[in-house]
Amino acid sequence: MQIELIEEFRTGLTEIKQGVTRTEQNVSDLNTALKAVQDNHDNLQADFNKIHRAWLHGSTLQRFNASTPRPGLVSDDCPRFLTNQLIVACAKSGRLEILSQSAATRDALLHGAREFLGLESKAALSTIDIPLPIEYSGELRALIAQFGVIRRAMFPYPIGMGTSKPPRMGARPQFASIAMSAAFAEGSPGITFASLESHKIGGLVRVPREIEEQSVVPMGQFLARYGAVEFARAEDKWGFLADGSATYEQVKGVVQVCTDNGKTTVLSATKTAPSDAVLNDFRAMRLNVATPVLSTGRYYLNATWEQRLRQFKTQADPLIYNQQGPNGRPTLDGYDIIWTEVLQPYGTNAAPSTTIAVFGDLSFWWMGEHLSPRIDTSDQVFFINDQLAVRFIEEIDFDYMDTAAASALQTAAA
Repeated sequence: MQIELIEEFRTGLTEIKQGVTRTEQNVSDLNTALKAVQDNHDNLQADFNKIHRAWLHGSTLQRFNASTPRPGLVSDDCPRFLTNQLIVACAKSGRLEILSQSAATRDALLHGAREFLGLESKAALSTIDIPLPIEYSGELRALIAQFGVIRRAMFPYPIGMGTSKPPRMGARPQFASIAMSAAFAEGSPGITFASLESHKIGGLVRVPREIEEQSVVPMGQFLARYGAVEFARAEDKWGFLADGSATYEQVKGVVQVCTDNGKTTVLSATKTAPSDAVLNDFRAMRLNVATPVLSTGRYYLNATWEQRLRQFKTQADPLIYNQQGPNGRPTLDGYDIIWTEVLQPYGTNAAPSTTIAVFGDLSFWWMGEHLSPRIDTSDQVFFINDQLAVRFIEEIDFDYMDTAAASALQTAAA
């Protein structure tokens, strides 16, 4: 009897031991699972923090996905930034009341600006403290390119400190046949350098003080669009028509370089009106460019020529001018036409020594730019008018890679 009790006791102890072992194993498994959950939580928290920081600081990808700008506009965040920067500038100088007479509206404007810009306090800030972010500068550049021609067509080149010297191809070596085991003839290309330095262009834009909270984005869109349109017009005027005079700070554009290097087709004497140009004059321009340019060249004309180009079409060749070419643009003799407002408009009145058209590949030109377009605000300059001033500034320059990349068509001298 005692033996049976002892055996039964031993069996119970064995089962208890096995149960304890299983419990320990379960606890170990739970600890492992808990550790995995904690690690996963830490990873998720780290990812969340990255996304949160990207949202606060305006990640380009995040902004783009959240609000893709329509053609002719920037994304909503860009004008919000511009306007909120203006609000902070007014708050810095203690003149926030010029934006609104309502204290509640002023508080809402300042609170919204601080929240958007990620500011923790109402400390005085300047445009140096809050520079235009790279992604918004990129949006402004893209908008300038939509409204203008030069920024789209020329090759961009960053200008650092002082003067930049991108290469310019001169005389090219001529390759020839080489006899077996003969020595190679040496050919040295003539390399020179272009010169790019900063030249400021820009201006002041008057902004009415009556900015209400619900009009923040439209006002920002106005600033961005107005600045982009004016930058585009100035860039096109300098890029095409800068003549090396003091007016253009000795910068020479496409037309002047064509003139200096004999790449200009001039209408015959007495033909001083734009209407005197005929189809063969436009075709003669193509004789002044290098052969490779004929495969990539384009015509650049004022949009008022559209009606005149239609008259070049004949019954035998109705496609001399095509209103909708294969690339979605009008074509002349199969070459794309790019409209620009800075070249001579079509007309029957005399306009001696003016440029009617340019033909070529402007990607063989450098467009230098120092840093990014700047936007600064002031509530003092138009104090007497109770208006705000927004100053737009960019620093650019132009130079060519090859003189045979473009040619110009001009009316005769008086």
